[in-house]
Amino acid sequence: MIVSIIIVNYNGKNYLKGCLDSIADHMSVEHEVIVVDNASTDGSSEYLRSAYPTVRLVESGRNLGFAGGNNLGARVAKGKYFLLLNNDTVILDDVSSAIDLLESDASIGALGARMIGKDLEYRYSTGYFPEPWRLLKLSCLYRKKGEFLLCRFSGDVDCYKTDWVEGSFLLTPAEVWRKLGGLDEDYFMYVEDIDYARRVVRAGKRVAYCPGISYVHFGGFNPQRIGMLFEGFRKYHSKNSCSAIKICAFLVLDVGLLIRALACLLCSIVDGSKWETGIMYLQALRRLN
Repeated sequence: MIVSIIIVNYNGKNYLKGCLDSIADHMSVEHEVIVVDNASTDGSSEYLRSAYPTVRLVESGRNLGFAGGNNLGARVAKGKYFLLLNNDTVILDDVSSAIDLLESDASIGALGARMIGKDLEYRYSTGYFPEPWRLLKLSCLYRKKGEFLLCRFSGDVDCYKTDWVEGSFLLTPAEVWRKLGGLDEDYFMYVEDIDYARRVVRAGKRVAYCPGISYVHFGGFNPQRIGMLFEGFRKYHSKNSCSAIKICAFLVLDVGLLIRALACLLCSIVDGSKWETGIMYLQALRRLN
């Protein structure tokens, strides 16, 4: 088996057809599809059994989160390479060129693709490791046009060296995955992909971004989950940073939440809908401390 495609699903029944059909259309190499269902209540498992009987369905029994779900799927995967793919995605290009690149260049430990939104707009899917100063403005975490270093890897595909790629499309050799122990399940959702990339680099491998392969990602960041995002960054620095940098990162994150909260509360004088958002930021700050 060449590629094991691992999809973690939680109440994403409406997205599954588009995702699975796009795999059939754009995965020309030998592959298996594993869907890990995180205790969905929308009939996802029943739908998969009926409409896609060749898909390997793994039911977790409870919501393991993104990291736990992918790790569960990887334990039964047989492929030489693992492709972590969000359920709310549609692949637009043949992925075989990325597989060929990994086959020809053993220095690559993780590879990502070009993400676009539902209206076919370009969306950031790769970036820099979250140094404290970059956390002052989260957009500073992403690599934008002109900030890529073109690297000629062993294959014929143009790829850019980067720090991390999004977990919504993350291709990695199974050997590297197992060596690193998969995703860190201390992260329920968010930042586990950045943490994985950090460990890939520390293992002496490189992270590559291939814009010639595109996929649509229908989902987006939900502001109500900002507490989970900031918690992820705190865990990242607790794991990967010295005490001074960790303290600095925690301070930046806390001040960032406080500023967001105060800004929303002030804006609520004009726009009452901002009040609830401001309170949400304050509650997130309280939970983190």
